[in-house]
Amino acid sequence: MAKDGKLSLKTKAPPAAAKTEPAPPWRVLVVDDDEQVHAMTRVLLRDFQFEERGFDMVSAASAAEAAAILAGEPDIPVVLLDVVMESPDAGLKLVRRIREEQNNHRVRIILRTGQPGEAPERDVVLSYDINDYKSKSELTAQKLFTALVGAVRAWRDIVTIARLNRELADLNTSLEQKVVDRTAELRDSRDALAQAKDRAELALGRETEAKQQLRQFLSMVSHEFRTPLAIVDSAAQMLMMRAERADTTMLPRLETIRGAVQRLVDLIATCLADEQLDSGRIVLQERALDLAPILDSALNHHRTAAPGRAMSLAVEPLPQVWGDSGMLALVFNNLVGNALKYSDGAVEVLVRPDHDGVVAQVRDYGIGIPPEDLPRIFDRFFRAANAHNIAGSGIGLHMVRQIVELHAGQIAVDSLVGEGTVFSVRLRAAPRERD
Repeated sequence: MAKDGKLSLKTKAPPAAAKTEPAPPWRVLVVDDDEQVHAMTRVLLRDFQFEERGFDMVSAASAAEAAAILAGEPDIPVVLLDVVMESPDAGLKLVRRIREEQNNHRVRIILRTGQPGEAPERDVVLSYDINDYKSKSELTAQKLFTALVGAVRAWRDIVTIARLNRELADLNTSLEQKVVDRTAELRDSRDALAQAKDRAELALGRETEAKQQLRQFLSMVSHEFRTPLAIVDSAAQMLMMRAERADTTMLPRLETIRGAVQRLVDLIATCLADEQLDSGRIVLQERALDLAPILDSALNHHRTAAPGRAMSLAVEPLPQVWGDSGMLALVFNNLVGNALKYSDGAVEVLVRPDHDGVVAQVRDYGIGIPPEDLPRIFDRFFRAANAHNIAGSGIGLHMVRQIVELHAGQIAVDSLVGEGTVFSVRLRAAPRERD
């Protein structure tokens, strides 16, 4: 009991973390045709609090007036409803109207009747969607407060569940839309991939056809050019024999002709080997062999094409290597040819044993390779920036690396611009040498 004699019924709310705007009071619709009931209820509600929110009473003197109020304010939590008003069952009819016509299943309806005989509790509870039934004579202040708090809690939970259901429905809708959008994206990606696959297959087909045509062309060049070149070389040799007896001034020109023929033959052989290596059509005929004769033959080959150039071979006692003599001859012919092409001085070939293998180094003292070009020097068709004034195809070193790697060997290059270049080829020793 409060000091002023008024009843004070309040529930303890958890302490607030911070001061916020006070929440509005709970709305209670009182529907009764007795003005004294409204006055008494208003006095009682004035001292009620739940969760630090008071109660605000909305009055309706008839069922029709109450229906109009609820139509405009469907979020009123609780209705205290009399049964007998303009008719003996006006309150019960209002219950049906609220639930069925207005489709308001959230509001909590507490029947409060002064004539229980007109609407027996058991029949009403079974036949009408109400939430509590109270006789006016038994509805003390405490019981009214208890009924209101229970009704407000139930209404709040229903509203919360409805809100969560709406949010869940919105989330589901959003998720479904995302699934639709993602499915469309995946379908577009699939179609794009299918188109890309078709384009790639078409390009691959064209590339395969182009490679086939290139092979046919190179094969034709090999067969059609070799015989005429051999005839030219033979004629040049005969003329050189005659010139040695009759007119030695012709010898330099004839040597130039033979050198040009030899370079063209080497270029054809290099192109054919590179194409066959790239297509995987070369099968190595490996055996144990001496590397020194192959290197000596390579130097002699280039002495014919470049008479007067200084070329030296230094060979330490060596184990036999494991490889294909024809393919290795291509490797060292190209390396020596490159050394002669990109330098004016001597070309040195040094061969030495190295653990369970052999290392052959081809050194020149020419223009060298710029540091930024070294990582790409073995790429097909790549040529160093300082070599644009020197004729070349950019195929030879690519072929060399492929052949060396087929032999399970390694090739490395060291170079300084203006000082020269060293190519180092490491090859495996023959199996019996490794045992």
